[in-house]
Amino acid sequence: MPVDGLGCHSGSELKKAAELSGNSELLAQFAKDYPQGPHDKPQSMCPAFGSLRVGLRMRRVATVLSGSACCVYGLTFVSHFYGARRSVGYVPFNSETLVTGKLFEDIRDSVHELADPDLYDAIVVTNLCVPTASGVPLRLLPDEINGVRIVGIDVPGFGIPTHAEAKDVLAGAMLNYARKEIEAGPVAAPQGGKSDRPTVSLLGEMFPADPVMIGAMLAPMGLAAGPVVPTREWRELYSALDCGAVAAIHPFYTAAIR
Repeated sequence: MPVDGLGCHSGSELKKAAELSGNSELLAQFAKDYPQGPHDKPQSMCPAFGSLRVGLRMRRVATVLSGSACCVYGLTFVSHFYGARRSVGYVPFNSETLVTGKLFEDIRDSVHELADPDLYDAIVVTNLCVPTASGVPLRLLPDEINGVRIVGIDVPGFGIPTHAEAKDVLAGAMLNYARKEIEAGPVAAPQGGKSDRPTVSLLGEMFPADPVMIGAMLAPMGLAAGPVVPTREWRELYSALDCGAVAAIHPFYTAAIR
């Protein structure tokens, strides 16, 4: 079957292919983190929109997609409809580059070209359905290039139920990266200075006024509202990890809690 013939309706075939290409452990983790109901998964738009939107909302973060052209078109169209106002990188492929491993080399070349520390703190590279099914190994990308962090994630429609869980995939990957940075040595301090009270990190997107109202409820207990995860910039990840407690406002953030 031609590469672009594997559409959103081919989830079971893509899942089998992913398992055969060495991604069975990844899919098992998704199944554990995001259990699905009796109807397999709800009808929704491509789940990868969730992680794409998280990356596009962050300052000084570049986003690169690897997937079928029709998928990337749809995702970029919707992201700009939501006011992304930012370019989305795309690494195209065909049957030959997918099978020979050239696609991974193209992705690696693209992040090397994009990694400008004057412009970016991090680059998020996302495998969509076909590259994940084919086992394109984003884990082999360097952790950083020229001081720019490289975060590679797989967000296949056949493993992630909806875009809500996809936000957790990226938030969890970024928190994991930031945690390793903290363990390795000093990191950037919070923009507004450190709170003099223990903070409660808030998991899940919310309206701008919500953290303020939550902070008002926490104040009588001697606590302060911490950063909202997904964060708006990289250094907020450090503050989110440096908390007294975590409040999972949304139920999907399994990887972030881990």
